[in-house]
Amino acid sequence: MQNIDETKTLEEMLEELSVERAAPKRDCLLGARCYLSGPIENDVTGSEHNWRDGPRIALRDRFGIALFDPFADPKQQWVPILTRARKERNHAVMREIAKRFVRKDLAMVDRADFVIAYVPYKVPTTGTHHEIIMSNDAKKPTLLVCPEGKEFAPLWYYGFIPPEVIFGSWEELYDYLEEVNKGQHADNDRWAFTYGLV
Repeated sequence: MQNIDETKTLEEMLEELSVERAAPKRDCLLGARCYLSGPIENDVTGSEHNWRDGPRIALRDRFGIALFDPFADPKQQWVPILTRARKERNHAVMREIAKRFVRKDLAMVDRADFVIAYVPYKVPTTGTHHEIIMSNDAKKPTLLVCPEGKEFAPLWYYGFIPPEVIFGSWEELYDYLEEVNKGQHADNDRWAFTYGLV
């Protein structure tokens, strides 16, 4: 523990601490854990094309990110049972499976270093909302992509997610991640763990 110089003002001491701060490590996204949030139940991209395909490849190959993808999780095997339970109005089975989905997905959000959430315009995404709120409350970098344009992201998010981390396309997000990877967002404390600054 450093001795405190009583002759300096608190502001001077704070300034010295920020000057002494270590430089952020570069290529910090290599091996970083990211949770890929977004619609599954109400996905409108169709069975031939899953919206996750392109981002999954780009995040892995371009940045070396370790991805938590709930769509690729073994729990998806429960979907046919859940679908049948809904058709038969078996609420007890619906609850049991939904509890497992929620527990597993939120555990992955908890383990992630940051979250990328795909929030297409007017697509209901209840689980995604929960994951975004949980990530934000944990002070993780929480990045949103709305493909119709960032101004079409749900307005509620603008109340607690800064506009600079809401993107109107995947390419805009990738450009931002390139900046993160080069250490250009060390002033954002949410990246402190990823940058190795704490």
